[in-house]
Amino acid sequence: MLQFQGETNYIQRVVNLRGKMANILLIQPPLYKNEYCSRGSEHTLSLLPPLGLAYIAAVLLKNGHKCEIVDGIATQISLDDLCKKALSYDIVGITSVSTYALRVKQIIQMLKNKSKSIPIVVGGPHANVLPESVLNHGADYVVLGEGEFTMLELVSALENNKDVEQVNNIAFLKDGKILKTQKQSAIIDMDSIPLPARDLLPMHLYKCSGARSKKQPSHSVFTSRGCPGTCTFCNKKLFGTNIRYFSVERIVEEFFLLRDKYKAKDIAIWDDNFLSNHSTVHAVCDELTRRNFNTTWSAEARIDTVNKELLTHMKAAGCDFIAYGIESGSQKVLDSMNKKITLDLVRNVIRDTQKVGIPIRGYLMMGLPNETVEDIEATIRFAIELNIDVASFTLFVPLPGTVEYIRAQKSGQFDPDYYLKKVYPEFNFPDEAIYIPEGMTSEQLLKLHRSAYNRYYLRPRIVLKNLLSIRSASDVTRYVEGGLNIIKNTLSKF
Repeated sequence: MLQFQGETNYIQRVVNLRGKMANILLIQPPLYKNEYCSRGSEHTLSLLPPLGLAYIAAVLLKNGHKCEIVDGIATQISLDDLCKKALSYDIVGITSVSTYALRVKQIIQMLKNKSKSIPIVVGGPHANVLPESVLNHGADYVVLGEGEFTMLELVSALENNKDVEQVNNIAFLKDGKILKTQKQSAIIDMDSIPLPARDLLPMHLYKCSGARSKKQPSHSVFTSRGCPGTCTFCNKKLFGTNIRYFSVERIVEEFFLLRDKYKAKDIAIWDDNFLSNHSTVHAVCDELTRRNFNTTWSAEARIDTVNKELLTHMKAAGCDFIAYGIESGSQKVLDSMNKKITLDLVRNVIRDTQKVGIPIRGYLMMGLPNETVEDIEATIRFAIELNIDVASFTLFVPLPGTVEYIRAQKSGQFDPDYYLKKVYPEFNFPDEAIYIPEGMTSEQLLKLHRSAYNRYYLRPRIVLKNLLSIRSASDVTRYVEGGLNIIKNTLSKF
């Protein structure tokens, strides 16, 4: 097995590979509206670009290969048409998450029925956690960890008949047993990854939810990878626990690119830890102000990463929305999920954010192992107490590779192979529960979930606040769509 003296030498070696060039198709599996739009969610959903595939495509293109991306969710391409298209490529790559792992399996099997000669490579969170399962369903290779330079090295090996066992960070079956090659550390120099190849994507189709972005199009960006958190519902296998940031210059460059080339009227930062590095945030805010960016932007954040000084600077630099992972209104549940925050900390941070004047979204979960009806009621009451602008109540989904997935198998009602039975892309307004805590029924849990939305958004105080905040035709559209969502949720049957 080849040994490498650190990340720089590894990346330099990979990008210096030369030989026959390949034509690669990268696939975001199609999910259809009848699958991800239930209980009214078609009115408020976000349609986001598969930037992970766009990063990989950028590396492949930069190194001389041909590449195309099919975003099956945005284009709604049929499986038959997708598979016909894939047959004309040298290599096919597919991204996977657990909630649509079944669709990945279907694509692999359809392709293999047509041609066994085209190598199929699968990456993403689900493949990283369950590589043997993905390989047993017909994939030829699984990329373990970040895909950019591993995919480049694998493509070069396949096209030039090199020994794939010398490719780092992959798994494949050999003599019926899984073989994992040498592990390469995570990418430290994030700027070594080219800007994502957005030109390969249908950028005109993407948008963020109207609940988050008042102006459309709102385009997406990532500023970092990795998370040091130890939340029991999350898995860190893909990007690891160390946060790695793109440079301030790179982040700001991408903001301007989205505004100037793709006509973004709003920018949405989707990684969880942008606000964890205050020096980076302050520097980005300074540059946006100095260069008169004059376009709004939003961010995701952990409750324990912000302070009033940071929020004030963000507001001045154009931040007009922030989404916090609050998760629960029960301290018992927060402690059980190892969130490492308190209800009082949440109250203080929400109060500071409201004083600064940045609208807030709170992510809240219900239906975890060992959670009771009273815990769920406490979460609903807590959301109402906080009086945030947007409250998102999601039903808990046990993801393979997490502590909660193991817990779910020990209590309550749960099929650990749920991801191979059905596509489950909708968490905010689902029509069935994947996991049911002990002592509850599915109907009871779904009614509690519906009740959370109704009790929060149908309060006269909230209705009046929203009506008084209307300033434009786009505001009217956003609130009508949100209202339709709540109405359909209220009338839905289980």
